Amino acid sequence: MSSASTSVSPPLVLAIGQFDGVHLGHQAVFRAAVESAAARNGIPGCLTFAPHVAQLLDPARAPLLLATPEQNQAWMRASGIRQIHTLPFTREFAAMGPAEFLALLKLEFPTLAEVVVGRNFTFGKDRSGNSATLPEQARQTGLQARIVPHVEFGGAPVSSTRIRIAVAAGDVPLARAMLGRPFTLAGLVVRGRAVGRTLGFPTANIRPALPIRPAPGVYAARLLLADGAHPGAAFVPDPADPAQAHFGNVVEIHVPEFSRNLYEHAVEVTFTRRLRGHIPFSGPDAAAAQIARDTQAALAADAEEAG
Repeated sequence: MSSASTSVSPPLVLAIGQFDGVHLGHQAVFRAAVESAAARNGIPGCLTFAPHVAQLLDPARAPLLLATPEQNQAWMRASGIRQIHTLPFTREFAAMGPAEFLALLKLEFPTLAEVVVGRNFTFGKDRSGNSATLPEQARQTGLQARIVPHVEFGGAPVSSTRIRIAVAAGDVPLARAMLGRPFTLAGLVVRGRAVGRTLGFPTANIRPALPIRPAPGVYAARLLLADGAHPGAAFVPDPADPAQAHFGNVVEIHVPEFSRNLYEHAVEVTFTRRLRGHIPFSGPDAAAAQIARDTQAALAADAEEAG
């Protein structure tokens, strides 16, 4: 007599949200999802949406994204998330009511047992569902819901909006405090005019994948490569300044004693501290002298940060 064994798929716990930048508040949601999944012997997952909700519903006011999908997913996995799902955000999807949205989740994820969201979570047409209504609505769908309190910094909840404001102001230490890591731009190394090289300070010219930038100026920064982080001085040009128009859509970083060919390589730059704004130079010698001072200041700031 033989018997067939049946396997039961482990329950899924989904953290749901936009999660742009994966800041400290998002990380708290992921920790809660990982904790709930462990208690159920289940799988911690994440559900997000593309494009960003505002890019579809109010494109004129849509925020500049803090990170690429690839960056966000890497940080999600580092937070313990084992499955990452992205739902297309369409006008038809936006027109769903809260109950319809939850029913869709059950259909898309048959093993879904629990959803985990932040306090400011909204869902359904016209944001008619929120963290206050979710627990009962989820129960009616056969799900449990866990609401994660805000993570606060400086007396206010951490949010992607606050981080964008800090980045735009050049306050990258504040952005780092709310992100839990340095603000990071991902991009592709492209050929420049080689002006820095002629001055004795070769730079990697990086075309960022996203339009967000720190405030124009010079920063202590790090060039992130597969072999580690390389400290140096980064320059963010001012697109509104006609005198800087020749820089184009790039961020430049000079790493002392670094001569590797990085053209067409995908890299990341992290920002430690803003050192100064734009200074006009009387000639090449003055420019070279200032770049030397900037480089020393950047290395000192990096050492202080690491120390």
